[in-house]
Amino acid sequence: MAEDKPYERITINHIFLDNHNWEVYEFKHRSELRDVEVKEVRKMLECGKKGFKLFRCPKCGLEKIIYYGCDSRICTHCGRIFTDRWADQIARKTFDVKHRHVVLTIQDELRPLFEADRRLLKVLMDCAILAIAQVMEWKLGKEVTPGVIAVLHTYGRDMKWNPHVHALVTEGGFKQNGEWVDVNHFPFKMLRRAWQYHMLTNLKKCIDDTRENRLLIHRLFQEYLEGFYVRAKDTINNRREMVKYIGRYIRHPAIAESRIDGYDGERVTFWYLDDDGVKHHVTMGVEEFITAVIRHIPDRQFKTVRHYGIYARNQRRFFKRLLGVVSIVQKKILSLPWLWAPKCPNCGEKMEFVCSSGMLGRLDRPPPEFEPVKEPRFGERITDWGYITSSSIYR
Repeated sequence: MAEDKPYERITINHIFLDNHNWEVYEFKHRSELRDVEVKEVRKMLECGKKGFKLFRCPKCGLEKIIYYGCDSRICTHCGRIFTDRWADQIARKTFDVKHRHVVLTIQDELRPLFEADRRLLKVLMDCAILAIAQVMEWKLGKEVTPGVIAVLHTYGRDMKWNPHVHALVTEGGFKQNGEWVDVNHFPFKMLRRAWQYHMLTNLKKCIDDTRENRLLIHRLFQEYLEGFYVRAKDTINNRREMVKYIGRYIRHPAIAESRIDGYDGERVTFWYLDDDGVKHHVTMGVEEFITAVIRHIPDRQFKTVRHYGIYARNQRRFFKRLLGVVSIVQKKILSLPWLWAPKCPNCGEKMEFVCSSGMLGRLDRPPPEFEPVKEPRFGERITDWGYITSSSIYR
């Protein structure tokens, strides 16, 4: 058994790079990998290597370098920054009213269908919106419009494939005259049955009409007479709570690096808390871990966030005017270096932008005489096979 390597901090980036793990994995599974998986992994592995911006404190002279991120879907560093920005932006765009956090889940038997055909994930989100809209219409009436922000998750706490929808739902809605109507009791029992009905009915239309699938749909109607499980117990009272809540529950990576306990070159160990707060440890091989990480990368152009009702893009401005609230769109961080600058970690003064890596070395020079030699793909060099044959991924 290999001994644990004394790494101070275990990162996903390190696990993918160590022992050429990703290159061996890509070589072995090249025909199975989606293009978006390869693209997002390569972006993550280049995080912080594309350049930087230099800032200097005008008071104490301290200099600080901020490296460009990669914006990869699986980069935990960039993901955390994106989550913080997204949470702040969403909180600014929502109304300062009570919201209910609703989680809509599906039965275990249905999960493989969504992994086999990822196009069904759109059906999942559409049905979640349909169910919530139907129940809110029953509760408030047709003349009242609520707001819903739905976010798709494909992972559970143990990183297994577990597609479900998180939704922020206003506890009330607007009439056309601008009057706000509160919901005194959230009808989550009715929501369970509406969610089950829309999910199974629409799923049946989209999957193959086989005897096996018909029996599955029929059985799930018969066995779950109260509907599919829906959690709708948590209320968010204001925007300040919403920022914290979104970052913690709604928009986060499949696994935080703080949950990775060990890596010995062949196996990865991480922990998670179940619904009862009990801590569990999971150990898996590097190949299984890489699969668990990249399988949750959404397809290109797939929208994992949907807005409905008063939060729909074509409706939000109208309802914002009713309250006299101006929607504030946060500027992309670092896009305008002369407007944004970090605070000095030494004295707290706002630092000044000095230069970026793109400004360095801009000297007139003749073009190269020859095109650079293209690097061979991993596996095309004899030396690569030493890593391939010794890797636990290829055994």
